[in-house]
Amino acid sequence: MARNLNLDAYERMKDELLQRYRGKAVAIKDGELVGVHEDEVRAFEDVVKRYGFMPAPVLIRRAVEVEEPVDIPAYVNGLMDARPT
Repeated sequence: MARNLNLDAYERMKDELLQRYRGKAVAIKDGELVGVHEDEVRAFEDVVKRYGFMPAPVLIRRAVEVEEPVDIPAYVNGLMDARPT
């Protein structure tokens, strides 16, 4: 499963990510680092722009010693249409 692949890749890369990108939001897709950004929203927007809004999991997480959960509601980024069908 890609989600475990991305999380495993983050854990494997964590020391290097901390050295090079401490405090930045990193994006990992298919087990590969695909982006480094100032915040999670920019990382999310870049991933959607580059790969489209797809079902394939992408892990976006800050390169920090201790992670804090971050919610990015899809409606904030204009991805949900609230109009009834």
